Amino acid sequence: MDGFSLAFGEITLVLFTTLAPSGALAYLIMGLPVLVGRAQGEAARRLNQWSCLPLVIAMVGLIASATHLGNPSNALYVFTGVGRSPLSTEVFAAVIFLALAGVFWLYSFAEHPRVGLQRGLLAAIDVAIVAFVSSVAFAYNVDTIVTWSLPLVPASLILNALFGGPLLALAGFALASRGLGAAPTAELPIAHAAPEGASKAQPAVAHVFPSRRGARILLALATTACAANVAVYAVLGFQLQGIENELVSAADLVAGYPVYLAAFAVLAASALAFAWCAAIKRELRQSPAPLVVASVLAFVAIFLMRFTFYMSHLTVGLGV
Repeated sequence: MDGFSLAFGEITLVLFTTLAPSGALAYLIMGLPVLVGRAQGEAARRLNQWSCLPLVIAMVGLIASATHLGNPSNALYVFTGVGRSPLSTEVFAAVIFLALAGVFWLYSFAEHPRVGLQRGLLAAIDVAIVAFVSSVAFAYNVDTIVTWSLPLVPASLILNALFGGPLLALAGFALASRGLGAAPTAELPIAHAAPEGASKAQPAVAHVFPSRRGARILLALATTACAANVAVYAVLGFQLQGIENELVSAADLVAGYPVYLAAFAVLAASALAFAWCAAIKRELRQSPAPLVVASVLAFVAIFLMRFTFYMSHLTVGLGV
C-alpha cells in the first residue's frame, strides 16, 4: 500500500487533527476578554455568542473523527480506556471541552447571565482545552509506529494549534465586532474601557476586537509558531529518510515530502500576509474578510502536513 492510500483511508482523522486543536485554542483566546473582565455588557454578549465559530470548527473535527469508529456503539468502549489509552483520553478530553463550551454558549443567550458563573465556566473550559490539545498532541505517540513516536511529532501538533488558533480567533473577534461602533483605542491588549466621557451607567466595554497591540501579539504568536513548525517539519523530513522496516521505507511512503513542506510554507506565509497586511492598514476590525481568508489558508496548510503525517504510517516488523 502506498502512503497516499494510507492517508486517504484516515482522512477523517486528518480533518480532526487539522480543525479541532486550532478551533479549541481560538475558543480559549476569544474567551479571554470575558474571563478577565475587559469585555462586559453587549461586548461580552457578542463575544460569547460569536465563540460558536471556533466551537463549530472544533465540533466538525470531532464529528469527522467519530466516523473512524465504524459503529457509533463503539464510542462506549472508547471511554473505558480513559487514562490507559491515549486515544480514549483524547476523545474524553474533547467531549468534556465541547460539553462545557456548549453549556456556556447556550447560557450566553440568557437575559441576565451571572458574570461570576460565566467566568467560572470559562475557566473550566480553558483547563479542558489545554488538556484536550495536549492529549491530541501525544495521542499518536505509539511505540509500534516508528514514524509517529518521534519526539517532534507532538510539537508539530501544538505548533499547528498556535498557528491556526490565533488567526481563527482574530476572524471571530472581527465578526463579533461588526456593528459595535468605532474602533477601540490601543492601550489594552484584548478589549477596552469605555471612551473618555462616556456615562458611568453604561457598560465599561463597548468593543470586542483586540487593540492594535493585542492583534499584533496574536499575529506574532501565529508567525512564530508557523516559522517554528517549518523547522520542525524539515527535521521530521530528515528523520523519515532513515526509517524503514522489512517491507518499505518511510521516505518511499512520503515521496515528495519537500514539495509538501514547500506548499505548507507558501500557504502559511500567504495566510500570515493577508492578516499582517490588514493589521498594518488597520482594517482588521472594519473588514473580517482578510482574516477569514487567512484562516482558510492556514487550515489548508495544516491539512496538507497532517495528510503527510498519516502517509508516513510505518509499523515495526512486516507491515505498514
